[in-house]
Amino acid sequence: MAKKNIALINGGDSGEYVISVASAEMIRENINRSRYHVFPVLMHKGKWVVIDESGKENPVDKNDFSVFLDGKKITFDCAFITIHGTPGEDGRLQSYFDLLNIPYTTAGATASALTFNKYFCYLVVRSLGYIVPPAVLLDANRAWSAGEVLKKLRLPVFVKPNEGGSSLGMSFARNEEELEGAIRLAFQHDKHVLIDEYLEGTELTCGVFSQNHKPRALPVTEIISKTKAGYFDYEAKYTPGAADEITPARISGELTEAIQRVSAELYEKLGLKGLTRFDYIYSDGKIYFLEVNVTPGMTKTSIVPQQAAVAGISNTELFTILIEESLAGR
Repeated sequence: MAKKNIALINGGDSGEYVISVASAEMIRENINRSRYHVFPVLMHKGKWVVIDESGKENPVDKNDFSVFLDGKKITFDCAFITIHGTPGEDGRLQSYFDLLNIPYTTAGATASALTFNKYFCYLVVRSLGYIVPPAVLLDANRAWSAGEVLKKLRLPVFVKPNEGGSSLGMSFARNEEELEGAIRLAFQHDKHVLIDEYLEGTELTCGVFSQNHKPRALPVTEIISKTKAGYFDYEAKYTPGAADEITPARISGELTEAIQRVSAELYEKLGLKGLTRFDYIYSDGKIYFLEVNVTPGMTKTSIVPQQAAVAGISNTELFTILIEESLAGR
């Protein structure tokens, strides 16, 4: 069987650039080289390059997503997208590859765009009969005030960019003064800001991927942040030892099954593909949906690889499943 050419796409134009590059390094180390030729493609601020074995940057022809290496034109059988944030998580790259009829390993353009917009995703998930936290959306082009927000929500609250990830620009506000500062910080990262009511409970997360075109839920992870912030912020996510990530979660078998069931249901109802991760808060006997990541982190400290290991799935096997599902048709 001839090896397939896989474009390992990383970088991006958001504050998650560094995490994306680290994810690509881990994927590259573990991908099955007996089945695939892997070509790291770095995308950043309009520059698209394939980095060869010598470290040389070779420009990608955006007209057909090809590259010349050693005088030979290389085209790709599949795009393995591991960009966190724009343009790899918001549907833009997915639309581009759809136009070129190149398979890719993530959800499609519509589902990616929807889930990247946290507030719109809340509205859809709630319309499907699931529970989401009370929330308010602010627009940078419209007048706002912390006082008006507090007429709709109770303190404390989480404040975050509506479109973004890795908890960049996210804050926890306990009073009106903190709320105003948190909103201004979030607006530095996005033109729209989402504000959620804080829910005391257990933070849980569950990876889901497609195998044989059916959703497969991974073991559930319980997250306990040990940072000063007290929640799963950027430091807690990417600093070894800054959070306890307990897999399987210390919850009942019944709750575990419920989290996995809800995750698999939403995976299908939201039209997702590839590898995703659903985040929840279990509070007062209820499962609250927080968000879904369509290109979850795949660094050496990321959660989904931990979940796969507990399920007996190696990184190499997982990446092979993702690629083969993509090649088999969307």
